[in-house]
Amino acid sequence: MQSEKVWNTVEFGWSPPMVLDRKGRPTNVIKPKLEWDRSENNARAMYSIFNAISTSEFRRIATCTSTKEAWDILQVTHEGTNAMKVSKLQMLTSRFETIRMDDHETFREFHVKLMDFVNSSFNLGEPIFNSKVVRKILKYLPERFRAKVTAIEESKDVDSLKIDELVGSLQTFEMTLVSPRKVKGIALKAIKEESLCLKSEDDEKMSEGELTKFAKKFKKYMKFRKAKKKSNDGKKWRNSIGKEKKMEKCVKKELKIEL
Repeated sequence: MQSEKVWNTVEFGWSPPMVLDRKGRPTNVIKPKLEWDRSENNARAMYSIFNAISTSEFRRIATCTSTKEAWDILQVTHEGTNAMKVSKLQMLTSRFETIRMDDHETFREFHVKLMDFVNSSFNLGEPIFNSKVVRKILKYLPERFRAKVTAIEESKDVDSLKIDELVGSLQTFEMTLVSPRKVKGIALKAIKEESLCLKSEDDEKMSEGELTKFAKKFKKYMKFRKAKKKSNDGKKWRNSIGKEKKMEKCVKKELKIEL
């Protein structure tokens, strides 16, 4: 009961209690703090807010004298004005309508993503009905859940089905299926192996081509070397003939001198 009265100071504001005159009418004199009733104590509500916020948030309301003043500042900061609330709600509604569960997602991931929109809408004062969330889930599950969805729709009253019950049923069913990430991993592995195989074949083709090219160059080199050798042999023969003729001249010259 006392906590409810404390919350009233947050919602409706607070002013310090005044001394009453003989007729029970409030005067302009503030009542001494020792005479304040707990339900009149604004500090208790302020203390509760201060303990619930961070240091940066505290700086926003550090100079406030009433709980309502502090609460209004925090409310506008985090929720915005009425116009901002309407804009946020429209955006959330639009995104809620378009959200789908992707093939590579697990149901748990999709459920968390969906409930983020549901909770945000509730915090802005626009709750999304349970039946709408249930129908949303059943409608936009991937094909691998189709058999389970059909079974639920045939055996359950969808409008009265609780979200937690549906979530538990779908998570249990998903455990019997191959993980979508595992399927994706197998597919990627197969693609990678095929790619490596093709690359290996390409490398072999390149090696054969390089070998043929090298053989042609080697043949040209051997022909060039053979021709060069013949050329050098010819030069050596001509040089030897020249030397012999030179020696013959020298010998003839010496013979003439002796004679």
